Amino acid sequence: MKSKLFIGLVVLAAVVLVSGASILAFATPGSQSDPFISVSYLKDVFRPELMADVKNIEQEMTQKFNTRISEIEAKLQENQGGSGQAAQSDADVFSVVTLSRGQTLTCSEGTEIMLRNGTANGVGSVPALVNYTSGATLSAGTALTANHMYLVTIEGNGVTATADTVRVLVRGNFKVT
Repeated sequence: MKSKLFIGLVVLAAVVLVSGASILAFATPGSQSDPFISVSYLKDVFRPELMADVKNIEQEMTQKFNTRISEIEAKLQENQGGSGQAAQSDADVFSVVTLSRGQTLTCSEGTEIMLRNGTANGVGSVPALVNYTSGATLSAGTALTANHMYLVTIEGNGVTATADTVRVLVRGNFKVT
């Protein structure tokens, strides 16, 4: 009786061993039927593949970015006359103008004036000038304040020198008479 029990246990152990071995033999690691993966698979296979994919995407995006930047630079150069730098007109730069007593600086609308040395009065239609610095308007015949910025709002308005030598900074179109 003991031998029958021993033989039954040996047969049962053999069946369990054979079925377990066959399941392991037919199961592919990392597949749907065996979702477990090893650390070595993560380090040696998955990570290098992932890094290669990231590098490819980075290269594609960098190429697209550089292409777009080149297109924008070309459009900027085209809009600026091809020089690559913004064209600077006379209206963008302040000019130092020296007037003698009695000379008049007549300006176009939008011209800016700053009295640097001497004394001068506003001339032209009311308001002759607008004082940026104080926010007030300046009537014709009224003296300008040194180092204040003035705006000509009416074509033909300007300043007349009341000192022997008057220096003003002017940005915009003007003529001296």
